[in-house]
Amino acid sequence: MPAPLALSCLKRARNVRMLKGDMGRIVVASGSKDYFTEDVLFLSRGWSENPRIVTAAASAARGIVLDLASALFIEPDLVLALLDPAEEAVRALTNPLLVLKEKANVIIYATTPGFEVPADLGAERVVVEKEKEKRFKDRVLAEVRAERKKMTDRAYALLKERVPDEALLIGELGKLVAFVGEKTVIDAKDVAAVVTEMHEEDFITLSEAMARKDRKEIVRIVGTLLSQGLSPLAINGFMTRHVQLLLQARDAAEFFKEAPDFRAFSKGFSRLKEDLGAVPLEKRHYLAFQKPYYAYNLCKSSRRTSEKTLLSLLAMLARFDRKVKQGTRHDRINFEEGLLGA
Repeated sequence: MPAPLALSCLKRARNVRMLKGDMGRIVVASGSKDYFTEDVLFLSRGWSENPRIVTAAASAARGIVLDLASALFIEPDLVLALLDPAEEAVRALTNPLLVLKEKANVIIYATTPGFEVPADLGAERVVVEKEKEKRFKDRVLAEVRAERKKMTDRAYALLKERVPDEALLIGELGKLVAFVGEKTVIDAKDVAAVVTEMHEEDFITLSEAMARKDRKEIVRIVGTLLSQGLSPLAINGFMTRHVQLLLQARDAAEFFKEAPDFRAFSKGFSRLKEDLGAVPLEKRHYLAFQKPYYAYNLCKSSRRTSEKTLLSLLAMLARFDRKVKQGTRHDRINFEEGLLGA
């Protein structure tokens, strides 16, 4: 089954709620580690409006599966996502996975080609698109069609401009669908009225609040981001990229000194791309490929935050990412504690 069609079928499951006693699903998704969080969230939202996602990296898969399979009661709408488990580990866990399938949905996310699982699992296969532009379009089409809506070209262009990062897309589309109600066509006016700009300013403010050790402001911003539909793992991913960009901005300090105001900065901004030489595959990780105003604010912010603070924050974010993918039930608490203690 082609990826967009498979994803659309999963999405339609939202409108047919699993009755008590119904079995869940096991899905084998072939994708890229860079998009693990986004893909798991997208697939999970096909089963539930508010999925409770538990993730586990290969080393933690066995313990998490056994714990959940043996539990008398598990949380409603639970989705277990296993990242790159070994084939032999999945074979050894066939029986516990079948038991778990009676109570929850499972995503086995493989980033290596030719990954096989035992036929007894009855797993569905989804090949997730890896090219960024096509991924975004497929996500929008699957969501809109599942809700029996259409979207104009101008609306799509504006949506893509305002939501450049895929992790935000599902939440924003959900708000759009609710906003238009019975209307069948989503137009540019709807997008303009509902979809907010990217949260770039929030992440700059958050990093500066952390540098000041402003606990109240940190909790406020995290709460705002969570209320807008971002999961702690998605915020962690954004923050990781943001801190990496701040470190790059510190390296570009000489360029910023030459162009301290935005007008001069924007004129010479293309020089940063020229210095890179080759165009990177994933542009979102590089300062030179950000929007000029965002890059300008990053350069200003980097001067107010020490390199030691940024490296400490990056280490904390890496620890949280590892902890979540090893399996944790208190993501928000762990994330806020990490931010407050960084």
